[in-house]
Amino acid sequence: PFDLQDGRMDKLISPIPRAGAIPKAQGPLGQAAAMFFKNRGAVIGLALLVLIITASLAGPFLLRADPFDVAGAPMTPPLEDGHWLGTDYVGRDIFTGIVYGGRATLAVALAATAFNLVIGLSVGALAGYYQGATNTLMKITEFFQVLPPLLFAMVIVSLFSPSAGMIAVAIGLVTWPPLARLTRSEFMRIRELEYVAAARLANAGDAR
Repeated sequence: PFDLQDGRMDKLISPIPRAGAIPKAQGPLGQAAAMFFKNRGAVIGLALLVLIITASLAGPFLLRADPFDVAGAPMTPPLEDGHWLGTDYVGRDIFTGIVYGGRATLAVALAATAFNLVIGLSVGALAGYYQGATNTLMKITEFFQVLPPLLFAMVIVSLFSPSAGMIAVAIGLVTWPPLARLTRSEFMRIRELEYVAAARLANAGDAR
């Protein structure tokens, strides 16, 4: 366009609109968190889990009663005589027993999960990276996978001491095969990527 009034051929330069701010790309962790918090059921479950963990950890410091003491008449209904969940057939407070028992349950769950991660990730990574060891390690994985988990765990606990530590070990021993299979498939995918091939051409060792 030109300025027709002055007869000049000056170009009318319109201002360039500013572009909006470029949104920052989210990483895998941010995307997973966004998907998680969009799920109402997952958020409710997380809130309940936090409530249970908080009650299990802080409850024994707030409740001074002994969970094994007789606190009232046997089979007292809930919300009567100061018992939130009532009493059992002996007269012990059920709420106090749940709060104190939650700490042992959390300890067993954390120990079993750690044991499961150590075995599952180690076996799956070795089977996926070293192709020669795949057959032997996966046969061991299949052996543990075909065993009935609950029965196998009960046998382990009965053969050894029935303690909290042995229960955690038994749970870890019967739950690691699915994690090993998942880790193996992921390592088999990663070992074929280009940066792994470039590291091999650069005479990089297996540890690198």
